[in-house]
Amino acid sequence: MTPRADRALYEAIAQSLRELSSDVAAAECHGMLCGMLCNPEPFDGDAWLRHVLGYAPAQRLSELPQTHVLLTLVATTLRALRDDGDFGFQLLLPGEDIALPLRTEALGAWCRGFLSGFGLHGAGVKLNAEGREFLRDLYKIGQVSALDAQGEEAERAFFEVCEYARMGAMMLHEEFRSLFSAAAQSSVH
Repeated sequence: MTPRADRALYEAIAQSLRELSSDVAAAECHGMLCGMLCNPEPFDGDAWLRHVLGYAPAQRLSELPQTHVLLTLVATTLRALRDDGDFGFQLLLPGEDIALPLRTEALGAWCRGFLSGFGLHGAGVKLNAEGREFLRDLYKIGQVSALDAQGEEAERAFFEVCEYARMGAMMLHEEFRSLFSAAAQSSVH
């Protein structure tokens, strides 16, 4: 996706969440999705939508029109995580034209969302030391204060932390994908 497409998708997701009466921000919604997709359990779109909507009685993901932006988000995120050779996976955050404190706040929300989505099935016990460290780091990043984000140094730090979160999510996705591949091969033999 181009930066312009990311911004348009971010804004469309934010609008859709408001229409669905969700109090979850677009970045947190994407973090939840990524956490669930990086979890070894099969992805349950309805569980994700319930999680995003606060477990209120809600429609099922499969009941949304095929052109609904939340379905687009799921498809593009899954495709980006699976196509790890091109490193196309990106965090869904506000564009660079948005003030750094607001982008920092969104990054913290994405991290909290990831942890929430990933933790739904208790996959943390299956992680190696590197994966557990990544989750601890996401917890710390999720506590960041938007007031701390000012200046050129903060812009660089923001970029580096985004890259760390992006690469860590891809690493977790690949780790569990590798576990499934190994388990499938051993069950065939």
